[in-house]
Amino acid sequence: MSQLLAIETAFLRLPEVSQALNLSEVRSIQRTIQNGQKKKFDQSVTLSKHVKYAFEWFNSESGKAKLSEEGICWTAEQFGQKVFGWQKSFFYKLVKVANVPNEVVETFKAKCDEVERNGEDPNRSVEGLLKFAKASEETNNGEEVEEGEGAEVETRSATIFTLTFKTPEGNISVRIDEAGQVKTTNSSEEIGGAISFLLDAIRPR
Repeated sequence: MSQLLAIETAFLRLPEVSQALNLSEVRSIQRTIQNGQKKKFDQSVTLSKHVKYAFEWFNSESGKAKLSEEGICWTAEQFGQKVFGWQKSFFYKLVKVANVPNEVVETFKAKCDEVERNGEDPNRSVEGLLKFAKASEETNNGEEVEEGEGAEVETRSATIFTLTFKTPEGNISVRIDEAGQVKTTNSSEEIGGAISFLLDAIRPR
């Protein structure tokens, strides 16, 4: 959302304009969505701690011994899929999130709040946090960054296409934003299977 000129702000505050545009209802729904995103993000961070604990047990001597005792032989990727139903990429992202220092998480959340106050949509997500943490680490390590860059919160472009397909092996999800960026943790083969399912479902009988 772009910054408003004084005349534009005054225009939107006119009672008849606000009523005609249903701004009260729109703002209320926007706040509900933002609060939902905050809650989802906080739950993802909490979830990451439990996932890290489970993965540490899986890699421990006692964990390996228990799996061997039951005749089970899993790779780390299979562990993420079979236990949690996640693809490799998302599983490892959650493990990485658990290792992000709490002060970095809190700084990220504060910057997201600041971006929202400026009328923009921050990428308040696991991916957004990991990018922020990486930039923060590079800055703290003294690595060269372009002026004006560093640990800044990534803003989210408007979504123009989404596809979600639930399977017994896990969800297949694709999002494309207005900049043409494709966001997915799935392989081309998995996405192709979801599209084939969609085409079969809508094809005239």
